[in-house]
Amino acid sequence: MKSLFQFSGGNSFLHRLDPRPKFLLVLAVLAYVLLFERPSYMLAAFAVVVGIIWAFGRISPFEYGTLLLLFTPLIVAVALIQGLTQHPPHATNVVEVGPIGLSDVGLLLGASIGLRLATMGLTFMMFSMTTTPQDVGLAIHKIGVPFRYAYLATFGLRFLPMMQEDLQTIQNARAVRGDVDVGSRNPLRRLKSLPMSFFPLAANSLRQSSETAKALELRGYGSAERRTTVFDLSLTGRDYATAGVAVIVIAAVAYARVVLDLGGLG
Repeated sequence: MKSLFQFSGGNSFLHRLDPRPKFLLVLAVLAYVLLFERPSYMLAAFAVVVGIIWAFGRISPFEYGTLLLLFTPLIVAVALIQGLTQHPPHATNVVEVGPIGLSDVGLLLGASIGLRLATMGLTFMMFSMTTTPQDVGLAIHKIGVPFRYAYLATFGLRFLPMMQEDLQTIQNARAVRGDVDVGSRNPLRRLKSLPMSFFPLAANSLRQSSETAKALELRGYGSAERRTTVFDLSLTGRDYATAGVAVIVIAAVAYARVVLDLGGLG
């Protein structure tokens, strides 16, 4: 599996889309999953995002299938925690073991929260996999944010995949040196091995940050207020159409939840 939140090159509709209307699409999905509460609505949103990535981004779910599998224990864990802790008066225990019970309301709430988190993570991944860090920084600068702050977004999108690759390299190095926890098929033992890799990862990240800061200083970063760029962003018809669809979706979701009172758990 490729690094999470790393740009995946291509010439699809999502790849050619300007980052600004693409960000509106992200906001539309966030509005949907944050306003609605029913697990069925969350599951539908999750499936729609997977379909959008596949149909309009030409990125198969098999390319990030491991991430989809990682969402399963997250959803189950949140559902169990909520089922054990949420016991309103009208709730019914679906499973009881002595004084401990799993309430139906808690399970539904937990499943909704887990699917909501999974959908949000997948949506942000859709944005980062189809948008270069350079375009993100340029788009943020285009909407009026000073360049030095817009560059932080560019640097962050580049830095996170680098950290993940460094962590994988450290884990592989420990595995070939006979670390049984790293090479274990038991996910709990592999999770237990992660803290020991954080120290070299932090040292390497600090070194890379220092080198980047020196490179920016040597190139006169921040010395000029006005900057020119080799590449530029311009909105096209598909960008305006996508932005319009996103705004309509946000308005429809708000109307359905606030006015029609759809999508609640009650």
